[in-house]
Amino acid sequence: MSSIKRREIRRIVGIISRAILEQRLAPGTRLVETRLSEALTANRNHVRAALLELGHQGLVTIAANRGATVACPSQQEAAEVFAMRRILEEEAVALAARGERRGELAPLRALIEEERRAVEEDRRPAAVDCAARFHIELARLGGNRLLVEVLERMVAKTSLIVSMYQKDRNAHHCHCEEHGKLLDLVAAGEAEAAALSMRRHLEHLEASLELAEEEEQSLDLAALFAELQAEA
Repeated sequence: MSSIKRREIRRIVGIISRAILEQRLAPGTRLVETRLSEALTANRNHVRAALLELGHQGLVTIAANRGATVACPSQQEAAEVFAMRRILEEEAVALAARGERRGELAPLRALIEEERRAVEEDRRPAAVDCAARFHIELARLGGNRLLVEVLERMVAKTSLIVSMYQKDRNAHHCHCEEHGKLLDLVAAGEAEAAALSMRRHLEHLEASLELAEEEEQSLDLAALFAELQAEA
């Protein structure tokens, strides 16, 4: 695959994923290749490849005779995602607390402050994005690259779930405080306490969700993606 084609596919993936995570595309919304190609001024083959990548990330569901739709996680799927995250992140944070990089926390503390500002300014999509990046970067400190690779997929799915189903606007304030406490435990090298704190944090996050089915949207995709590209 040429570098030009890869860049174009990444561009399309980035725009669509942002529209999903910022709740501009509701769960269940159909993503028709021809309409996307026109809206994004893109080659249809590139759009198809981008949708396949989004399917791999769990943000899009691709089904025979229906095509691609924005993923609509069920209660069972959400429970499975959080169960997997607890397994991965308890190990990840323990590795970080035991590792040599546990003193490299300044970027993560800055990310918490960015998340806090987003919460205070009621920019929920930005807050969800900061929280996702916090968990991934914290896991990187542990040094297990395969764990991080799997976690990135789980976090993308969680961001979708949280963006759509977390109705309590005060919940993010609690998450910011819990992120800070996690870093304090990592800095102190308290691996077991950090793993327990991570488990409780993820349980609190899951408990803050109110899963419900959403109706399919009727959208002007050209206007939506033009707005997103103008904001980039």
